[in-house]
Amino acid sequence: TVQAQILDLMRDLKTRVGAAIILITHDLGVVAEVAEQVVVMYAGRKVEEAPVRELFARPLHPYTQGLLGAVPKLGASVTGEASRLSEIPGLVPSLKQRIVGCVFAGRCPRATDLCRQVAPALEEKAPAHIVACHHASVASAAA
Repeated sequence: TVQAQILDLMRDLKTRVGAAIILITHDLGVVAEVAEQVVVMYAGRKVEEAPVRELFARPLHPYTQGLLGAVPKLGASVTGEASRLSEIPGLVPSLKQRIVGCVFAGRCPRATDLCRQVAPALEEKAPAHIVACHHASVASAAA
């Protein structure tokens, strides 16, 4: 397909020229295939950053967890592991108005008053894994 050809061309250029590539996409399949480092953004703010394998194995931000929960698993219906895809409830906030607190608080199942009042700082929650969430922890990734 055209997408595969473009990705192959980008890989070839990266290797030949020794350049870095910044790819902005909503396609998590492409991210998993070509990225080394991933930055997840929501409403214009960085909410999580990690090496691609770490992020897909242990997403810590509720938005990232929602995104990954909405991706169909290849072959799941054949192996009997098919399950309902998750959805992220609520609406994306308007960027016309200043957002107080966490940008994801209006849609987050873990949101508290703290989240609605104070924007979380980006913090390293695991080695090379940065998250902007008051309630993110390595333990929450298992949930």
